[in-house]
Amino acid sequence: MFFHWLNVSHPELCCDPDIGGCVVDNCGLLGNFEAMVPILNEFNLKRMCLGRRAFRFLVILRFDEDSRMECVRRIVNVLNEVGGVCQSSGFKVLIEILSFSGNFDTVEFVIGEAGRHVNRYNYLLRMMCKRGDYEKVGDLVEKMKRCGVEPNGSTYNMLVSCLFKIGNFADACQVLETMEKENGLSDEFTFDTIVRLLCKHGQIDLALTFIDKMTLKGIEPCSLTHAAVIKCYFEHGKYDEAHKYVVDSACKGSYSSNENYTLLASLHLKKGSVLHSQKILHEMMDRGLCNVIRGLIKSYSAFPSIQKLT
Repeated sequence: MFFHWLNVSHPELCCDPDIGGCVVDNCGLLGNFEAMVPILNEFNLKRMCLGRRAFRFLVILRFDEDSRMECVRRIVNVLNEVGGVCQSSGFKVLIEILSFSGNFDTVEFVIGEAGRHVNRYNYLLRMMCKRGDYEKVGDLVEKMKRCGVEPNGSTYNMLVSCLFKIGNFADACQVLETMEKENGLSDEFTFDTIVRLLCKHGQIDLALTFIDKMTLKGIEPCSLTHAAVIKCYFEHGKYDEAHKYVVDSACKGSYSSNENYTLLASLHLKKGSVLHSQKILHEMMDRGLCNVIRGLIKSYSAFPSIQKLT
């Protein structure tokens, strides 16, 4: 009755998705799901989508799990009955509000009723990530596959991020290899990004496997990637390995050789290993990296043993 009066006296208000959503939400608060049908049919005639205010009663009313599921079933029946833009937008709003409140099992039911589309699952995955439910993400991706929904790049990106956050680096690398074989790596997870991320978590051995992949594909790691590997070696006390990495990169004709040697010498100096820094400096001179040395020597001014080289 109220909506009918509003539609006659103030028709412009009934074209506002937020106001329309409030009307639908009030029906839910009263438990009058039948009253939603004519209202949503009217919205369909005006091609008006449901706004975010619809179905807020699912959060406001503190339902137990069974009562919430029953309400959701009734809403799904209403949306399927009215069809049109209200059905598609209504399912979207329903998925969003249930995901935001952490009712993931109920969301899976809604997705099953609305249509198992990868974008709907991705929204649920995104909300799981935001709430820190990282371990559930992998389970949901497996469910998607069993239901015949093929994960896309966005799905894998979220899965890899979650695996990194829970320290499951081996599985993360397996997913990345799957991504590379099936569709190629995404912009978010390039080889350089993966190597730097693995180094950040101290996974130098896994990082080197991706460096090897880059070499096989003829991809030159950027200077930031080389720096990440060198610093990771240093952080774990593997100074000889860091030196070998710099030398090997130079032998491969890396355009970052100057920067790599400079970083290596600077890290030794910062650690207080002046003699090691001096050795690196001599090595740079032997390789003809004089332009870099001029800038680097300024950092050694406090060390008399190095000043003799100038």
